[in-house]
Amino acid sequence: MTSDSAVRLAYIAAATYGLALAFALAVVLARSPEPVTPAFDAVAECSRADLAHYCRGARARVSSFHAFGSHHPIYAIDGRSSEDLVEKWVSASNDAAPWIEVLFPEPVSFSTVRLSHAGTAEASDYTMRSYRLSCSAGAEVRGSLGIHSNEAPRPLHSLQCRNVDRLRVDFDIEPGTARDLVRLYEVEVVP
Repeated sequence: MTSDSAVRLAYIAAATYGLALAFALAVVLARSPEPVTPAFDAVAECSRADLAHYCRGARARVSSFHAFGSHHPIYAIDGRSSEDLVEKWVSASNDAAPWIEVLFPEPVSFSTVRLSHAGTAEASDYTMRSYRLSCSAGAEVRGSLGIHSNEAPRPLHSLQCRNVDRLRVDFDIEPGTARDLVRLYEVEVVP
């Protein structure tokens, strides 16, 4: 192989590598800053016990998610309290104020919210201690509840919400600890 051929081959390899990096960067930058799960049509056989289940037409919208770990927000509304360490929503490492919203396809009324934190399948240190639940109809907040010292991996919270189109959970992360990311396995909303 001549030196001209080697140089040409090096240029081709560098250009190919540069194009691959540019494509990857474009994919990252094109992602929505607030990912939302797709809408599914409600299914008649779907359980009436969980209004947040995607089979009832609910969607999840989040401030961020850990894309490289495949921790998509759909796992938070799939109705499975799986102990599979992948099947959970995890906020991105650069998200200083993570949140998740359950968007209902039509107004609903409920009285109870259950969260399945990471402590259900992982070390209890990963369970979020501080967060706020709120329900709203459009911009009008119709109920809220602040939690400041949670230790339960599957807490059940009473929250009276009437004719609302969303439930939002805002989390307080603790940088430098196991709670520096949100790791949420499931959101259940009970009428």
